[in-house]
Amino acid sequence: MIQDPILIVDDEPEVRNTLLEALQSQGYTADAAASGEEALERMARRAYPVVLTDLHMPGGHTGLELMATIRQRHPDTLCVLVTAFATLDTSIEALKHGAYDLIQKPFKLAEMEVVLNRALDHARLVRQVGAYREELETRIVSRTRDLQEAHEEALALCDLSLQGLAADSVGEALAPLLDRLGVRWAPDGLACYRHTRVGLLTAVARRGARPLPVALDRPRPGPLAPPDLGYPEERLVPLGSAGWLYLGFEDRSAFNETDPEFLLLARHLEFALRVK
Repeated sequence: MIQDPILIVDDEPEVRNTLLEALQSQGYTADAAASGEEALERMARRAYPVVLTDLHMPGGHTGLELMATIRQRHPDTLCVLVTAFATLDTSIEALKHGAYDLIQKPFKLAEMEVVLNRALDHARLVRQVGAYREELETRIVSRTRDLQEAHEEALALCDLSLQGLAADSVGEALAPLLDRLGVRWAPDGLACYRHTRVGLLTAVARRGARPLPVALDRPRPGPLAPPDLGYPEERLVPLGSAGWLYLGFEDRSAFNETDPEFLLLARHLEFALRVK
């Protein structure tokens, strides 16, 4: 069964019903309409990638008028025109009105199947291109939004660092940056340690319900081993050669040290440690 439906439009019942039965017997999904008006009503309720319409239908829309309306209302639908008078002028006029192809009466069913299969394949390709275009546009909008948010975040961190330059102490300079970190990743324990002398780190900022030590042994080079300060999940992150950042979580967190947003904030923390 060919699932993509075809709409047959012909004002002659015998021709319309015979063609409908013939196509359905060949596995096509097809409906029929007795006039252009009925065809448009059907198309308002169901999508037809291909419409097969007769040229001459007295008393209502002609095939050319129907195609022009379909082109306006359903631009992705392909129209195939059937006529007993396939002159050059008729062919040119049909193309102007948006005909995908033209079939001359009398015709063999096999000839019509070739045209319909080609039209269905083309309509399917048009849908795929349209879906890809929509997906691409969605990705571009999303990426643009991400870049804008990253730009705004960078500007906000720069403002906080500039405020820190006027602070009286390193703790005051770090405070707004640590506030931002706390809002974003919600650590239960948070501390910033600075190198003071070989083998020792001294706290310049400490937060959280659990008491955090004033000093830590300086981690040796190589893989970092966070100190056991009582939190089930602990992270000790280097801030360049200026110091270390400790984060403790009571529950499993979504914190990721490679998050670009965190890496940018960490560089600003490092900057504050270096200049104050």
